[in-house]
Amino acid sequence: MPALLLLTGPSAGLRREILGEVTLGRSPSCEIPLEDSKVSRRHAKVVFTDGQARITDLGSRNGTIVNGERIEGEAILLPGDRVQVGDSTVLYQPPAKASLADREAGEAHSVPVEEMLPALGPEAAMYGAGVALLSATSEAMVLRRAAEELGRCVNAEVSAALLGGAEGLLTAVVLGADAVEVPRNLMKAALERKETARAGGLLCAPLAASGGLPFGVLYAERPEAFGEEHQKIAGSLGRLAGEAFASVRARAEPEAAQVALVGSSRPFRKALEQARRAAAGADPVVLYGERGSGKALMARYIHTRSARALGPLVVVDCQASPVTAEEELFGRSSAPGVPPLASALLRADAGTLVLKQVEALPRGVGARLARLIARRLAPSRRGGEEPVDVRLICTTVAPPALLAAKGDLDEELARVGTGVEIELPPLCERRADVPALFEAFAARVARPQRREAPTLSPEARRLLVDYAWPGNVQELRLVAERLALLYAGLEVSALQLPPEVHEGAATPKAQTLATRVARLERDAIAEALREAGGKKIKAAALLGISRPTLDKKIDDYQLAVEKVKKP
Repeated sequence: MPALLLLTGPSAGLRREILGEVTLGRSPSCEIPLEDSKVSRRHAKVVFTDGQARITDLGSRNGTIVNGERIEGEAILLPGDRVQVGDSTVLYQPPAKASLADREAGEAHSVPVEEMLPALGPEAAMYGAGVALLSATSEAMVLRRAAEELGRCVNAEVSAALLGGAEGLLTAVVLGADAVEVPRNLMKAALERKETARAGGLLCAPLAASGGLPFGVLYAERPEAFGEEHQKIAGSLGRLAGEAFASVRARAEPEAAQVALVGSSRPFRKALEQARRAAAGADPVVLYGERGSGKALMARYIHTRSARALGPLVVVDCQASPVTAEEELFGRSSAPGVPPLASALLRADAGTLVLKQVEALPRGVGARLARLIARRLAPSRRGGEEPVDVRLICTTVAPPALLAAKGDLDEELARVGTGVEIELPPLCERRADVPALFEAFAARVARPQRREAPTLSPEARRLLVDYAWPGNVQELRLVAERLALLYAGLEVSALQLPPEVHEGAATPKAQTLATRVARLERDAIAEALREAGGKKIKAAALLGISRPTLDKKIDDYQLAVEKVKKP
């Protein structure tokens, strides 16, 4: 059955199936009533006949818009079309290609799935190995599980997954021994001829995906000789692991470019130097400071400059709802219509896990997370727990010890998550960085549009530097992006800055109307004098006031007049 889904407006989220005819309008008698003054009582009608949906405007006052164009009379709706009625955006969803039927299918012969899965023999071994590799969430996990499954399936004492080429092997995972020495003839057979080779109690198979050359080998050792059956299992595992490795790499986010942090003020340079030293280590890191001070970006900076830079970076916002945060951290099993979700700890294996505003976690969730981190374990997709190697970075508003003492953070989580502590200064303590940050944020918006970033007039620059920025870097970013969209390639004057910047930093609500007007007037006069090159007569004309009036206001506001000589 086709349907209309309301994306925005007073009834956003409503989904109404089209049973022959559906009317939209302000009247309660409409199938989709909309409490919107811009909508007529009976605004538009959608009819579904002969497999097609048609929409008709019913003579509405403000019209019916389909995909940005106002319709005249009737129009045919195609799957995905968007209809605008007043403030409501309506998405047309075509009939589903699958639906439930009441017809009988005859006598059903059903067997529980678990009873049909192989439990013994080579089939069970390969099935278990396939599940383990398919549920891996990182390249490092694929290799570790491949080595584990090889050892289990062929009953080896030592097993390994090794990356490399003809010039040599790079150890990835070795289980059962500190190191392995792979005979050159077995390695060449696997890497150069794409063959699975065995010699007594030694076994070697290529790691390769479909259509590609081997990028490594699976290797096993044991006192007893391996047989042909073991050789087949190793070959199959090598191909399965190769496909899983390629699949995980394809799903991974593109490698993030090196994070560039802008600022040269002393407080910021101090925090940056601490971050550089933390990146070189392996201890947990806590970044604390006011909201919007750039803690999340600093966390990414530490990751991209650490030994884990090629590993995953998983970010969990602990300020989300308790249910969402718990599912992100510990994963969830599948349910009808809801696919499974691997835990953040599992997804961050061999990489970095960033917990944003970790103090927002409920105490019970924080305590469970602390236990897993302390034991270096993660909830497994197959049930139970499995070992992981994760570096933790937490962002908070205050040092963890202080938050734990106040009861805002689980004490055990504060203990296991604390290693290096770095305080990020608020923007009001690094005012010298404001112009450079503004330019960087504005250029980031203008560049994709192939336009020049706006520049700041001297007076606008002064106002931005003097403003207190209660929202810190995040607030400055939003201001810079908005001005870049409005004034790309132009000079931004003081009068074009947001009102809160004019009102000053301290307590804008306490300022009187006269104070605000005076500040605006002072900024306008300063801009006019600058545009007039210091010539008062010209500045007075630009402002629409007399020369004596301008002189008086220059004295009142103690403005310096500098005449600019033309070259």
